[in-house]
Amino acid sequence: MSASPPKATIAVLERNRVVGQRIARVMAAASGLQDVPVASDPAELRARLSERPLLLGCDAADLDLALEWAAERYPSMHLLVWTSGSTDAILHAALKEPRLSSIVGWPSFASMPRPWEIALAVRRILKPLALPPRLSDLLSWGATIVKWRPRTSDDRDRTVAEVAHWAERSGAPARVAERLAALAHELLMNAMYDAPVDRRGRPRYAHDRRRDLVLEENEIPTLRLGTDGAYLALQAHDPFGGLRRHHVFEGITRGLSARGADSTNAPVLDTSRGGAGLGMLKIYAAGAVLVVDVSPMASTMVTSFWDLDVNPREFRSLPASLHFFERSTPAIETLERTGW
Repeated sequence: MSASPPKATIAVLERNRVVGQRIARVMAAASGLQDVPVASDPAELRARLSERPLLLGCDAADLDLALEWAAERYPSMHLLVWTSGSTDAILHAALKEPRLSSIVGWPSFASMPRPWEIALAVRRILKPLALPPRLSDLLSWGATIVKWRPRTSDDRDRTVAEVAHWAERSGAPARVAERLAALAHELLMNAMYDAPVDRRGRPRYAHDRRRDLVLEENEIPTLRLGTDGAYLALQAHDPFGGLRRHHVFEGITRGLSARGADSTNAPVLDTSRGGAGLGMLKIYAAGAVLVVDVSPMASTMVTSFWDLDVNPREFRSLPASLHFFERSTPAIETLERTGW
């Protein structure tokens, strides 16, 4: 009598079996080649799950069922959800369910969601204590990365101008380069004015975002622009780790609600401190993929990716991805020791 196969801790619920198998292969590779069953029938999949599954990947069409499983059956299960349509409903669901940490926008012209996003989500969810990957790890081998460490307001303005220059050198159209420069300005304003706190956790500069600034050495953020010829990425890192999940999802969903209501009085901007003072919706909508990785009280990294092969007009109709990862404990090793 043969023994029954072990129950799975990672699974894919997908009605298109070919797509499901492709996603499962990526999830298996990112998880150390764990068994990743694929099913279109929830009952069939549930029969193959362990009592404490760690991760379920599914299409937005099955979001309600996945949320029910996470809330009532599997308290240990995180959710990875992909969609080729609007992400609004998933974002609102993620605001209420903290285990929904990865929303993957599936471009309509692609045969499956971006594999590197699936792999990133699996790795970060299964290993929450691991240090976040370097920007070079998220781009193809051979990528070029430019780095700035602006200390003053003048440094910030020079950096923003250089971002536009290097974005055009990377192959971005002039209008896209201008948008990336605007995003760089927004990210640096958050990192330089909103993020720094004193020893008691009180904001140092957020009360006056118009003042000229000279940061202390330990307050200086890092901005990186990287490209591998297919993607262009912009990443801001501050050494405070004050950004929280609710800053991100509340800011985005509040902006979506205000936009939907066409109201000029709705509070779109989040003026609370933490590195997200200026329009999380703007930051989210600026690129194809937004990755937020936080080590509380130690590091916040916000990375936006732009697909250089997508026409700017077509870009506006594509769903944007959002990943939020938070380490369970502050980093023991500094990012500088690991080459950041």
